[in-house]
Amino acid sequence: MVKTMYEATAEFITERVNYHGAHEPGIIGDAVTKMCDSVNQLRETLTEEQILTLRAVENHYADVDGETMRYYFKAGFDDAIQFLMDWGKRHDQ
Repeated sequence: MVKTMYEATAEFITERVNYHGAHEPGIIGDAVTKMCDSVNQLRETLTEEQILTLRAVENHYADVDGETMRYYFKAGFDDAIQFLMDWGKRHDQ
């Protein structure tokens, strides 16, 4: 029983994390697309020295992207906690 509950909880958490990751607000996707297009245009026109700065920007973007994914994980985790907290209440009604 405990293993089954653990597996169900793990599956639920994974599903919620994936859901939030797949349903990001449109503004995020639009911003990422615009930024990637701009980066590609810059890469074609910059000098070797300037490309170093562009790489720094790309590294900072990777940090931003990581924090965004952390947000989705937290949102999915919050959903899972809410589910677990309400589990008994739903069965008692």
